[in-house]
Amino acid sequence: MDVIPPLTADRISSAAPYAIRPDMLTSSTASEPGPGETAWTSGASFAAGERAIVGAPSSTVTISIATPGVVTWNGNGLPDGTPVILTTTGDLPTGLTAGAVYYVVGRAENSFKLAADPDGAPIATSGSQSGTHTATAHVHRTFRSVVGSNTGNPPAIDDGTKWIDVGPTNAWAMFDLIRTVQTISASPLVVTLTPGERVSAAGLDGVLADEATIEVIQGGETVYSYSQELLWRPTTSWSSYFFGKFRQRTSIGRTDLPQYADAQIRITLTRAAGDARCGAAVVGQHVYIGNLEYRAESDALNFSSFDRAETTGEAQLTRRRSVPKIAGAVRAPKSLVDVVRNARIELDAVPALWLGVSDPDHAYYGAFAMLGVYRRWLQVFDQPGHILQQLEVEGP
Repeated sequence: MDVIPPLTADRISSAAPYAIRPDMLTSSTASEPGPGETAWTSGASFAAGERAIVGAPSSTVTISIATPGVVTWNGNGLPDGTPVILTTTGDLPTGLTAGAVYYVVGRAENSFKLAADPDGAPIATSGSQSGTHTATAHVHRTFRSVVGSNTGNPPAIDDGTKWIDVGPTNAWAMFDLIRTVQTISASPLVVTLTPGERVSAAGLDGVLADEATIEVIQGGETVYSYSQELLWRPTTSWSSYFFGKFRQRTSIGRTDLPQYADAQIRITLTRAAGDARCGAAVVGQHVYIGNLEYRAESDALNFSSFDRAETTGEAQLTRRRSVPKIAGAVRAPKSLVDVVRNARIELDAVPALWLGVSDPDHAYYGAFAMLGVYRRWLQVFDQPGHILQQLEVEGP
């Protein structure tokens, strides 16, 4: 739920984020492999604990004319469900289109079939073909070796015996909304997305930067640009004005993007010293679900614990990160009943960026801007003109 809730006089919105497919990520300055990582190749040897990435391997392939068509890629090491994009110097068989995203199904050691969906039916090929075909797979995962002298074992199809999947690669970490991982890049971190459909909202969370800019580019022209300073100094006295410590905003969200069907979204994070980081980038269609009422709550669930010795009572603190939580009553006109009911269904166990205050300069903005999933979304229908909602959102 793409939420933009405001306190008291503001409003709350929600939107399910679009999943970023390989063809949507037009460019990124985030380097791969990252520090301490190596691109996996069949001839490389990895010691226990070393990390390897499988990014976007490619190979020339042959494609049979058959029902279904079979793609031959020797030693491909690709699991079922892997996105694949085909290019060619000539013509692909009928049934396949260059540049489209397909998915591996029916994988074998040296071949696989393609489907339009991850669990779809294999595509039949027909007609004639020409030229040289190239298949590029999009895995974008990082693996840690659990054995020494690990050679010739494709990580992406390993059963955990020799490799463990430890998360997305650096450039793709910011699009994994399930894990609390960040994309890290020397400043500036610049990412361009081409969603291929209309986008009204874009937001960032888990950011470490001095400034964030969100732009919409249509036909080579920048038609929308919003920049936000992320470092700020709370001032309650002359002393704090001159000497107070700067604070870091970690979230930013906009729901007023012009909605072009073929526009690009460009995100830029700059930092004067050190790397720029982004934990989550969300784009989608926002949904207004009402106004956040009084007594809105920003909470932190702390899972740290003390382990005490039975004889002396001495305590050892085991630290664990706190989990953010926001909660409050949301009032909406009855005309939004179907909208909020559908949003609750679509956002079931789906991470989204929730914004409780629309003005990023508002003192409460940071307290109610969070990536998370709703834990409770009670909707009460006892008022003739309004629907009252009790909303609780928990961060990752």
